[in-house]
Amino acid sequence: MTYENICGAVGRIIDRCKDRDPVRLCGDMDIILLFQSMGTEKNAVKGFYFESHRIRTITVNSDLPEELQRIIAAHELGHAVLHRNERLHSFNELWMFDEATSMEREANLFAAELLIEDRDVLELLREGKTFFETAARLSVPAELLDFKLRIMRDKGYDIKESPIYAESRFLK
Repeated sequence: MTYENICGAVGRIIDRCKDRDPVRLCGDMDIILLFQSMGTEKNAVKGFYFESHRIRTITVNSDLPEELQRIIAAHELGHAVLHRNERLHSFNELWMFDEATSMEREANLFAAELLIEDRDVLELLREGKTFFETAARLSVPAELLDFKLRIMRDKGYDIKESPIYAESRFLK
């Protein structure tokens, strides 16, 4: 899936729902959003999307910091929108398949486009903020900002390369 496809999907949702908040968007899109304690260990599940009998559900780990819960909700919403017709693997997926990595990358790009507005990034960079200062001011992980900058460069913005290259599974 191209950046343009992902940005188009995000744009259509924002136009239709007049919102960028993944929690409210889930309600507007008839997606059940659950917050469930799943632990804080390094390998704890952060969230997942599941659809059964046309009932769509996103579950987010309530043990995570609130800002991260919002990002996880946006990421899983990306799966709900972009991969609804895909056959998703079980929670114990081995992540050896290119398709899985590609779907994670697409969900990360979706979350970045939904949660971070171009104008906010541009304003902070024009103020001379570094990449990491910009991520901190936007209250997002540096990896999510890296995904957003990739989108912005694809849109034609003259933005320097990030000092990091985020992997598709950075939220896992």
